[in-house]
Amino acid sequence: MSVAKCRFELGIRAMPELSVLIVNYNSWRECVQAIATLREFGPTRADGSAIPFEVIVVDNLSPKQQPRLIKAVERELELLCEQQGDDQAGVLIMHTENGGYSKGMNLAMSHSRGKQILVSNPDVLFNDGLVSKLLQHLESDPKIGIVVPKGFWDTGHSGHLPPNTLPSIGDAWGEVFGSYSSLIRRWRVNRLVKQWQNVWQADKPIALPMMSGCLFLVDRDYFESIGKFDERYPLYYEDADLSVKILNSGRTITQVPDAHLVHFVNRSGMSDMETMWARHAKSREKYFRKWHPILGKLTLSLTGWLLKSKLLACFRPVHSRNPYTDLGQSSKPPVLKLPRNCERFLVLMSLDLRFFLAAGTYGSGDHWTPSDKAFEVFVNANFFFCVFDISNDKHEFLGTWHYHCMSHLGVPVPMPEAGGQS
Repeated sequence: MSVAKCRFELGIRAMPELSVLIVNYNSWRECVQAIATLREFGPTRADGSAIPFEVIVVDNLSPKQQPRLIKAVERELELLCEQQGDDQAGVLIMHTENGGYSKGMNLAMSHSRGKQILVSNPDVLFNDGLVSKLLQHLESDPKIGIVVPKGFWDTGHSGHLPPNTLPSIGDAWGEVFGSYSSLIRRWRVNRLVKQWQNVWQADKPIALPMMSGCLFLVDRDYFESIGKFDERYPLYYEDADLSVKILNSGRTITQVPDAHLVHFVNRSGMSDMETMWARHAKSREKYFRKWHPILGKLTLSLTGWLLKSKLLACFRPVHSRNPYTDLGQSSKPPVLKLPRNCERFLVLMSLDLRFFLAAGTYGSGDHWTPSDKAFEVFVNANFFFCVFDISNDKHEFLGTWHYHCMSHLGVPVPMPEAGGQS
């Protein structure tokens, strides 16, 4: 493990009040943007004075070691040191192992000095007032365990990210029943949509059943008192585990509605899908065995068999909403033509036809297409869209669409050859 700090002395050193912790894995370009926007929109007090802060970046042995981008990260950290008047305000730790997100975060925290801890993914953009609003709200109520922002997947703040649902025994069985029954699947999606809308439309602070590990703010002493991150989770479910510990401690997970975050979801995971899914499976098993020792083991065994059994494959419907409109593949934005004009509609966007985890955006009229800013963050993948008419406070299903995006982060990708797989 090597630790790179700013290589110059600045004389007066301001002790940081806030420590921003970032774990990087193949996300150097995004990490540069995150630090740059954090420097631009650093935290301030109510009177407008700057709050001293530091940034600790841990690289989890990224296979893609890109010298130019690594130097760009180091340069941003040097600029932060200059800005803060603190030669230790920017630290890059090149870890010699990939022990997982939890272990990387705990390592970053061990090098931090602030009394407040801001845990952040590298694939985020900070904006004016984001961190300040989180800090002010955390300090306003001792019953709060952590505070989180409203999440958006585009810079225009039009697409809402889905709130996380705390994994449970019932949730695991609901996934299985939904795979065998379209009626149960539709009921489950409709229930989730109503829950998501309560979070998306909230204009006051609300308590959530689970937080997202992409960004949250917590008091250092409290974080240490509940054990920080459980390092047994290699990837994912560490935020679910932490959420349970927070709720069990008697404190809340609170969303601050006017603190807006742009999160380019799962850029690290997409860079190594095989490792991501393998670690996801291990973490899921560890979570259920920890919090539901007997039922968890039995549930994972039975549900796993029911979801993968070839003997029962004919009983598992392939599509959640039949039929769906196939828009084909294109490097241009998709256009969803609705069956009628709607005063207000909700578009769900997912990489999975089940829509158990979907982003949401609102619109009106007889069609929908993403804005230019929104389409810039689309990746080369299959997308599924589901639209509801919500004009009269009801959720009337209008249709499902499939679209294969032949653009990746704003850059067209080669079309497959004739006769090849899409």
